[in-house]
Amino acid sequence: MRVPTRLTIISVMLLLFAVALLAQAAKLQLVDGAMWSQRARALHFDTDSVTAPRGAILDASGNVLVNSHELVHIDIAPKEVREKERLAEQLRAAHVAPDLIRRATDDASVKWLSLPDLYVAADVAPLATIAGVHARTVMQRDFATAGGIRRIVGRVGPDGRPLDGIELSMDSVLRGGSKGGRRAVDVRGRSIDSPEGWQSTPQSGASVTLTINESLQEICERALAHATDSLQAEGGDIVVMNPLTGDVLAMASRRANPRAVANTAVSEPFEPGSTIKPFIAAALLEHRRARPEDTVDTSNGRAIIEGRLITDGHPAKSLTLSDVIRYSSNIGIARLSQRLTPREKYEMLRDFGIGTPTGVPLPAEADGTLREPQRWNRTSGSSISMGYELAVTPLQLVAAYSAIANGGQLMEPHIIKEIRTADGELVYRAKPKIIRRVVSQSVARDVQEMLLGVVESGTATRADLATYLLGGKSGTARRTVEGKGYVPGNYTASFVGLFPADKPQYVVLVKIDSPPHAYYGGEIAAPVTKVVLRAALAARDAALNRAELATVERVRRPAESALPAINEAAGDVAAAAEPAPSEELAQGHEAVTVALPFAPRPRAIDQTERLVPDVSGLTLREAVRALHRSGFRVRLIPQRGGATFPAAGSPLAAGSVVKLQHIQ
Repeated sequence: MRVPTRLTIISVMLLLFAVALLAQAAKLQLVDGAMWSQRARALHFDTDSVTAPRGAILDASGNVLVNSHELVHIDIAPKEVREKERLAEQLRAAHVAPDLIRRATDDASVKWLSLPDLYVAADVAPLATIAGVHARTVMQRDFATAGGIRRIVGRVGPDGRPLDGIELSMDSVLRGGSKGGRRAVDVRGRSIDSPEGWQSTPQSGASVTLTINESLQEICERALAHATDSLQAEGGDIVVMNPLTGDVLAMASRRANPRAVANTAVSEPFEPGSTIKPFIAAALLEHRRARPEDTVDTSNGRAIIEGRLITDGHPAKSLTLSDVIRYSSNIGIARLSQRLTPREKYEMLRDFGIGTPTGVPLPAEADGTLREPQRWNRTSGSSISMGYELAVTPLQLVAAYSAIANGGQLMEPHIIKEIRTADGELVYRAKPKIIRRVVSQSVARDVQEMLLGVVESGTATRADLATYLLGGKSGTARRTVEGKGYVPGNYTASFVGLFPADKPQYVVLVKIDSPPHAYYGGEIAAPVTKVVLRAALAARDAALNRAELATVERVRRPAESALPAINEAAGDVAAAAEPAPSEELAQGHEAVTVALPFAPRPRAIDQTERLVPDVSGLTLREAVRALHRSGFRVRLIPQRGGATFPAAGSPLAAGSVVKLQHIQ
């Protein structure tokens, strides 16, 4: 066998090496070519992410509440900077703090420095061209209005992520579509011209229009701020809703802690106290267990019911159902509610939406509390009828009263009016949605009439507008303190109003938390409602139908009245003074007395029956005087005839309303 020469061996090795080179080249170009091409492009091109502008948030009239604009965030890598003097000069021009300038140019230990402020692009354009300076675009949210509107629309963090409010719940709609851009760079990271560079335009987010009316919102914010400051209260809430559509027109919340940002109108349930009584009255009427004129024994203001003492602030022997609501009688509502089964009470309150979230797109909405009848104790029936052992959010309570205002239908609350793309294309528009019919129209009208009496001559006369009819109900409920239960002197004062009472356009809730001095709902919450309504009437745009208001009869409360105006203390004090059911059981149902200021003792109410006088043939003035002298209140009806309802000679309790026909 011939032994290969050294030259042959070297030649074969060179041939094998050449084949290996060809194979490796083929692998790099044919098999791994795409990967290496991508790596090469990554070295020669830099990709920037361009954040899309978030969509605007507008009020119901189209006024911009929140908008976005572009700002620049600056990062500096000092070790990459070659032009130190130029960098320092441009940083001084941008009004950067001297300490930061020193760290960016002279401190060798700093590897990366982020400037804390955001800058307008035009102001830092020369700075951004320096090698080692890394600029990126961020979106800043601007509020057109300050104050409480931020509790509704929410906030966006420095990284562009929503934190709360509408910004969070509607983020998928508002944020739009971010895009990227690519630019060619040299070995030092500086941009160079290249035909392969590209930049795509990000897609702006859609705009969201709220049902909130900016003018009315500002009115509520100012009124609430003045009330809480002057009363030294811990906070409060005001909610205004259109009862016909379910649109939330204003939602103001305020807390003593300036760092509190939660929208407490949907996140903090409270025990409503006497504001729950009209729903018990509606249940009695709907189930035909009582009529407005039916009387109930009120035991001169002191009675043992379900094993515990309940008191009223007036010594009436008996009251009609209407007067039970007018004077907020705890004994009356507790005894009348015994005509309902626990299931009937529970179902009526549940149907009004008590203890059920409304579903508005706001984070952290609370459910409220309404326990099933099987979880009630012996005193729960009367406690619930007086507004204890259940809890509602301000928005839930407004929605429930809206069902009374619109004729008995529970409406779905709306806070989003419409959504449009950046090009203006309509994506969504809210429509009024009826959840269920709760009570009949006749029952709703009867309850409206009772609420009108509360303002005319009951516990909330300080809410009377004089020129427009206003119906409503006041409430004063004890507040609990975590770990301590009910604490003396700690109350929630509230008032819910229907304006105007004839054809309601607003349902207004005013709630004041823990005022240290006067704390009756009729004394402090009702006047705030008057302030809000007067300001809304004077405003150019406050979501009021002026043409509809012009058709509403303007009346003034008669100067004479057979009944004294009962202070809030006469109705809600007893409910506020009662201990919690658990406390009562532990105390063996002993009577508890709480001394409350600002509670003058009202005069006894004359409830004797009288005959309606015959006023036919008398002038209007003479007829009104004759009815007043007989102990009745008068409601004028614009109709020809001059007759009274009830008719002349009918027996009627003193203080009741007699309707009198007259020609306008």
